[in-house]
Amino acid sequence: MKKLMNQNVLKRMVTCTCISGIMAGVLAGCGSSGNEEAGTGASAEAGPGTTAINIMMIQFGTEPMKKDSPGIKYVEDYTNTKLDFTWVPTSAYDDKVSATLASGKLPDLMLVRRNKDSAMLNAQLSGVFWELTPFLQNTKNLANMSEIAKTNAMIGGKLYGIPRERVLARYGMIFRKDWLDHLGLQQPQSVDDIYKIAKAFTQNDPDGNGKNDTFGIQEDKAMELLKQLNVYNGGPNGWGLQDGKVMPDFVYPEFKEALDLYKKMVEEKLIINDFPIAPKYDYFNKEKAGMYFSVIGDAAGHADLQKANPKVVIDVAQNFAGPKGERVRGTNGYDSLLAIPKSSVKTEEQVKAIIDFLDKMADKKMEDFIAWGLEGTDYELAGGKPVKNEAATSSIGDLWNLRWIYSTTIAMQGEKKELDVKLEKLYEDNLELAVVDLSASLLSETNVQKGNELKTAITDAQTKYVLGELDEKGWNDAVAKWRKDGGDKIIEEFTADYNAIHAK
Repeated sequence: MKKLMNQNVLKRMVTCTCISGIMAGVLAGCGSSGNEEAGTGASAEAGPGTTAINIMMIQFGTEPMKKDSPGIKYVEDYTNTKLDFTWVPTSAYDDKVSATLASGKLPDLMLVRRNKDSAMLNAQLSGVFWELTPFLQNTKNLANMSEIAKTNAMIGGKLYGIPRERVLARYGMIFRKDWLDHLGLQQPQSVDDIYKIAKAFTQNDPDGNGKNDTFGIQEDKAMELLKQLNVYNGGPNGWGLQDGKVMPDFVYPEFKEALDLYKKMVEEKLIINDFPIAPKYDYFNKEKAGMYFSVIGDAAGHADLQKANPKVVIDVAQNFAGPKGERVRGTNGYDSLLAIPKSSVKTEEQVKAIIDFLDKMADKKMEDFIAWGLEGTDYELAGGKPVKNEAATSSIGDLWNLRWIYSTTIAMQGEKKELDVKLEKLYEDNLELAVVDLSASLLSETNVQKGNELKTAITDAQTKYVLGELDEKGWNDAVAKWRKDGGDKIIEEFTADYNAIHAK
C-alpha cells in the first residue's frame, strides 16, 4: 500500500494558499458560509426528480452550444438531469477558472486543467473541491476507472476530481506522406531519419512547385520535438530516476544531445526560428511545414487542409528506435479533472447525484452518442452499423469534453477511416513503449510554490540556446541557477516522496 505524502507538508501547502491573493475567494467559498447564489442556475428549470447541474466547460468549437441543442437535450433525457453550461473558449479557459475561483461563485461541476500546477494544487489542498474517492465505491463505471489515471491524478492519496482518461502511448509525429512519397523516402524509424527527412522537406521541393518555400518541422513555444527527441535518445519524460534521485530531464546527457540537435535544425532552417511565437499547426496547415510533433490524434484534425487540397495525405509515426530500443513519450494517463466545488454543492446527496450523472456518461448509450452523434442526424444505421453523415453539423459539439472514460470498444463499431484505424492500433501496440513522467504522482512543497517560476526560467534558457542567444556556458549557468534557486530542493522532496511511496 502506498504511503501517503507527509501530512505536515500538505498543511504547509495550504497555509501558503492563505496568503495567495488569487485564492482569497476560494477560501471564502470553502467555508460553511459560502456564496449562496452559486450553482443555482439550472435548479429553477429542473423538474421533480431531475438533477440540476451548472457546468463550467471548455469550448473548442467556434460557437458555444445553444441551451436548446438537441445534443444537450439527448444527454439530459438519458441522465435525468437539467444541464446549464457556461462555455469558455479554450484560449481563455485557465484565466476564467482562476477568476471564478477568486470570486467564490463556483458552478456545480467544472473542468480543472493542469491540476498539479500551483494554483490548482492549492485549490484542491484547500478543500475547494469534494474528495471523491468515497463516492466511487458502488458506481457502475467510475469504480472501474483506469488505475494509472486515478493514481497520477491523486494528491496525497485523495482524488479531488474525476480524471478524464487518456491513452498512454499518445505522442508521436504527424507528417505529410504525399511529400515523403514524392521524394521517394521511407517512413522515419530513428532520430537520424527525422533529421534527414526534415532536411529533405526543406531543401528538395517536396511539394514539387519548383519553389524553395517549404521547411521540415513546425514547432511552437512548447518545443514538443525536443521532449520527444530526448525520450528517443533514452532520456526521461519530464522527470526520471538517476542514481536514486528523481531528476529533471534537462540534467541528463540525452537531453543535451537532443537540445544540440534541435539547435542544429534551427541553424539549418529545418525549424523556422519564429517558433516561440508561431501558432500551433499554422505552417503545417498552410503547407509550408512537412511535419510536427504532438499527440498523434491531432492528425485527424486537418479536414480543412485536405478539403482545400485533396492531394494532401497525412500520416503518423510513433515507433522510433534509440539506444534503449523503441520508445514513445507517454501521457500521465489522464487529461484534466471534472471537479465538484464544495461551495455550490453542499451535501453528500448532491455530490452523489452529480457522480451518478458522470457515471452514466460512460454508459454505452452515451458512448454511442459521443462517438457518432444522433441517429438520423449525424449518422444512419446500415446493416446494423453506423455510417456518418459527413454533411451534418455535429450534435455532439463540445459535449465530448464530459467524456471521462477512454475506450475503443464500448461504442458502436462502424466504418472507420484508415487513419483512425492506424491510430487505435498504435495506441494499443505501443502501450508498453510509453515512457511516463515519474513525477506525475509525486508532490514537492517547493515545486508547488516555485516550480512554475523555475520551469519558465529553464524553458526560456533552452529557447535562447537553440536560437543562438545563449552559449554553452549560458546554458550550464541556467541549469546551475535552477538548482540553486530551488531546483535541488524539488529534487530532494520529489525523491523523498518517491521513496515513501515505494517503501512498501
